[in-house]
Amino acid sequence: MIHVHRRNGQVRKERADRLLLHLFQHQIHHRGQAHAMLSGAPVAPPQLGKFFPVGEAGLRATELAALGWTEEEIWRR
Repeated sequence: MIHVHRRNGQVRKERADRLLLHLFQHQIHHRGQAHAMLSGAPVAPPQLGKFFPVGEAGLRATELAALGWTEEEIWRR
């Protein structure tokens, strides 16, 4: 059981499997919203379903540099 602290000060108990299912569904919902909004923008949307393995850092270095980001800033190594 997971104790979920609500904004109103209540603490609710929920089974971990049910809580995780809710969180995954909620994330999918917002991912769809983001995709719809970005698809309507005048520039191509970024890849939203990308996985960032450590061993592939070199493959994204150019894209990150163009954004002014580094692996260290993103992952807080």
